[in-house]
Amino acid sequence: MPEKYIPEHIDPYRFSEQNLHLDGLVKLADMPRLNPTVGMDNDCVQVKMHFGVDEQGINYIKGHLETKLKLQCQRCMEPYLYEIMSDFMLGIVSSLDEAKALPELYEPALTKDGSLALRELIEDEIILNLPIIPRHELENCNVKLPYRDAEWEETKNPFAVLKVLKK
Repeated sequence: MPEKYIPEHIDPYRFSEQNLHLDGLVKLADMPRLNPTVGMDNDCVQVKMHFGVDEQGINYIKGHLETKLKLQCQRCMEPYLYEIMSDFMLGIVSSLDEAKALPELYEPALTKDGSLALRELIEDEIILNLPIIPRHELENCNVKLPYRDAEWEETKNPFAVLKVLKK
């Protein structure tokens, strides 16, 4: 089955009125703000989007994206795979005033001249889902940090000597 790519720009109002679905891929290499941080030029993001109009007359996009990114662990400096699976609900707006009036359920998706840049929208969703500090899970990291566990003893506590002075 040939790969189907998401179009770069669409008319979101037409898509919403016709209750359309988009399923396809977006190349990570086509995302300039994301590409320097992830290090995987040949991978794609799997995207599913449903366009519609809700009972309040708000044009919306209900979407889901999945991808795996290669990030660099900031603890051990080794690469690791970070999986993103994100659901999003966007209200389509054409001005900042409309964006402020959206219900809390929706995040705004701002159109420009009646067109919506889907690749930029998907790139924004991925960036929002990136960890603040990329790092392996502690058990998978090459750097082993000392940690306090249930077997911590008073004798190992450097402040145990202070108890003697208290008496």
